[in-house]
Amino acid sequence: MKKQNLVKNFFAFIATGTILIACNTSDPAPLPEELQKLIQNDWKIVDITTPKKAAPGGDSSIRLACMDDDLILFGANGVYELRDGTAKCDSATFYYSNGYWGYKLDTDSIQLATLTPASKYFAWKVLTLNDSVLKVTYMDSINPANKILKTISFKK
Repeated sequence: MKKQNLVKNFFAFIATGTILIACNTSDPAPLPEELQKLIQNDWKIVDITTPKKAAPGGDSSIRLACMDDDLILFGANGVYELRDGTAKCDSATFYYSNGYWGYKLDTDSIQLATLTPASKYFAWKVLTLNDSVLKVTYMDSINPANKILKTISFKK
């Protein structure tokens, strides 16, 4: 009798485990909405601004004509690439062209780690992100003694 109960319990255990395993899907969790809007799109640089020193509350555009056809792509694989168009800019204006990126949801910021010309880390605070506009701000510190707040606007 004990042997029959043991066999029944064993088969019940196996059947339950099989059902649980069959119900368990290995589909990845859907990406947060912010990431879905950001990735796999070409974002065109529309403007780069800094606050005016002489007029508080106003901005000065520092975008150059050579940026008219520049695009940035945030890949789903965690790699970003700045695609320089036909008109080439001085590398001091936008001196990082590719690397790795991530999105930090708790601070609503894009984290960038550059590969070229040297490994550096940047964080862009996201001000606007929707289906057609990406606007970020960050503290540019090419020269650590002269940090400049910059705002970059992109569109699809």
